[in-house]
Amino acid sequence: MVLPPVHPGTSPQGKKRQTDKKEKEKPRLRLVADPYVGFTPVTAILTGHLTGVDRHDPNFCHAAVTWIRIDPGLTEEDGFRIREDPACLHPEEETSVEVSYSRTIVLTRPGSYLVRLLIEGKDGTRVESSFTKVQVL
Repeated sequence: MVLPPVHPGTSPQGKKRQTDKKEKEKPRLRLVADPYVGFTPVTAILTGHLTGVDRHDPNFCHAAVTWIRIDPGLTEEDGFRIREDPACLHPEEETSVEVSYSRTIVLTRPGSYLVRLLIEGKDGTRVESSFTKVQVL
């Protein structure tokens, strides 16, 4: 007896699985560093991309932004944090959500640095990137 192959995203009967709508629309934040490795001093440009958020969602219009940098030998609790907490000063019909965030950092000590980006909506909803490593040689 030969069974047909099962491809990712399909059930054994060959029918596509239904993706949960909430999971598909869940906000996500991706953070990249360029360069992610280099000789001291390293000037790294951090860029975060927010997806899964409506561009006119008032909850994420001028959302709070927190950049976290963990230097070599430190823990997350000891990490350096920069918080930007802008306010909406425009009429509600002009709501616009930023989907790209960037920051430049200069790293002078050799070692592995971890960076993370947090976006927080007005209702407290937090979207966190995973940690991105920058290696200074």
